[in-house]
Amino acid sequence: MSIKNNFNYIKNEMSSDGQLLENTLKLEMFYKKYKYIIWILLIVLIIGAISYQIHSYYNEKNIQKYSSLYTQLLKDTNNASLQAELKSGNAELYDLFILQQALKNGNIGQFMEVKDSKDNIISSIALYHIGSFERDLEMLKNVDKYTLGDLSKLQQAYILINENKINDAKIILGGIAKDSNLAEFANLLSHYTITKQ
Repeated sequence: MSIKNNFNYIKNEMSSDGQLLENTLKLEMFYKKYKYIIWILLIVLIIGAISYQIHSYYNEKNIQKYSSLYTQLLKDTNNASLQAELKSGNAELYDLFILQQALKNGNIGQFMEVKDSKDNIISSIALYHIGSFERDLEMLKNVDKYTLGDLSKLQQAYILINENKINDAKIILGGIAKDSNLAEFANLLSHYTITKQ
């Protein structure tokens, strides 16, 4: 019985060794057939990883450089060379600086400079302020609805009420959602239209 068990054990071992040898031969044949493709893919993968690291490092250095430049510019707001360097290197950060100065000084010219900014929030804030200062309904209508849309509608309605266009103002106020943070102000302004009639 022991010899039979030993024989079965040896048979199983030889069978598993045979499968291992067969799999090794298949793998070697696969490698020989596709070795150039495998090496090209490996090289591309290594070059891609190195390129990604270099690109990330370069971006991080640029972020640090322009953040430092922005901080220096906040301390010396009239430095034209710092402004020019920031504008050429990071236009959106430059637009943020100009917007900040416009809000601080109430300078319509600076708002005009950033009204076409690539950054949606910056352009919306600029358009809102220009439209408010100049009482320009078209400018206020161009404000992005996701950033300052409801505030813009309040301003439009207020301008229309002052022009005695009460029905137009009510339509705009009706466009402010009931769950908006400004719904209460819209409601108050809507009640104000009753006294204007």
